[in-house]
Amino acid sequence: MPPTLTIEKAPTEIVQRLHAAGHEAYVVGGAVRDLLLGVQPKDFDIATSASPEEVRAVFGRGRCRIIGRRFRLAHVFMNRNIYEVSTFRRCPSREERRGRKSDDGLMIWNDNQYGSLEEDASRRDFTVNSLYYDICGGRGIIDFWGGQKDLKNKLVRAIGDPVERFAEDPVRMLRALKLRGQFGFKLEESLARALQQQRDNLSLASRSRLFEELLKVLSTCRAEAILDCLQEYGLLLQFWPVLAQSWEEEEGQLARFLLKEQGRELQEGKIHLSKAMSLSCASLPYLMAALGGDDMKLDWKRNDASRQLAQKTLRNLFEGYSLPNYFQERVISICFLLPRLLVKRPAPKTLRHYEYKYARKLLEYLCAYYNWDTALLQKLPEAVFRNQDDEKQAQQKQRRPQRRKKLPENKHTRKQ
Repeated sequence: MPPTLTIEKAPTEIVQRLHAAGHEAYVVGGAVRDLLLGVQPKDFDIATSASPEEVRAVFGRGRCRIIGRRFRLAHVFMNRNIYEVSTFRRCPSREERRGRKSDDGLMIWNDNQYGSLEEDASRRDFTVNSLYYDICGGRGIIDFWGGQKDLKNKLVRAIGDPVERFAEDPVRMLRALKLRGQFGFKLEESLARALQQQRDNLSLASRSRLFEELLKVLSTCRAEAILDCLQEYGLLLQFWPVLAQSWEEEEGQLARFLLKEQGRELQEGKIHLSKAMSLSCASLPYLMAALGGDDMKLDWKRNDASRQLAQKTLRNLFEGYSLPNYFQERVISICFLLPRLLVKRPAPKTLRHYEYKYARKLLEYLCAYYNWDTALLQKLPEAVFRNQDDEKQAQQKQRRPQRRKKLPENKHTRKQ
């Protein structure tokens, strides 16, 4: 009897509606892998025989948006979440690729060649990510490449020649090491060799995709372990040069410790996931070095000069990436609260600040790292993490208030 996986209501409804419209549809990839490992997935991705336009026809323009040029996908909006629905794809033939002026024959230039379920499985990166779960048809887990066996053996194995797969998409090297760091998987020998040969090609990937991967790494429970794997295999210098160069220095060691503490508390359910908090854990040591001098003291002033130096430090830390202003402002807000928490009597306004809970958590981690007196924390209210909406509330605080629309003049009240 095929195993039964517990899938959330929204992705189940998406699959059922596509199935009712006459299309094949399955939950695919990391969600199936995580559920088999006993881990709650962060995202549920869906693969279907329906084209993006057909997906939109099922859900309507109000709840579905087609995105991407290189990879055309449908985003379905349900229960305040976005679910990615991709059409089955196949690898383009040599003749098809030969006809493209900007296609070098190696890196994936375009992946909008639609195909069958089996063809879709064959173009995925690793066997453990090529698992499909059939909710409606009763087939259970569909496994073309022995992914369940590799999952049981905790082995990362490429589908096809790993040299070719990494050449097609260098970001796959990051994903292989994420599996190693996050779950303790082993790398299959030929894959490990290919990774060493191809690691310099990581710089060929787009910076926006790499920054997206960086955010994902920092937001996992095992961020420190994943970064350690990247350093071990020589990819960190391409991925995040500043951290690689300061790996054994005070800033690098403290950043890894803060991320490790955050990961532990995420795993224990003491805090909820916040990208702003993750970025603050990674950024704080470098801000302390820039603003606090050689001793990295938390005594900097809140003035324009300090803010400008903080902005410059963040630009240098994430050099090559475009750190959104929203995240930059939140990181500065969180880190600049720390000196205000160290005074004898923190102002009530400071304790009511919408970033207070994150700043207090950072202070807890700093006390653990430097063995500071915990009396620093006793005068401060506990950091309360209510729900995931805290992140949305903070985002709303950053938005400018909307201007009130000017009402049209009434012809009866218009001045003559």
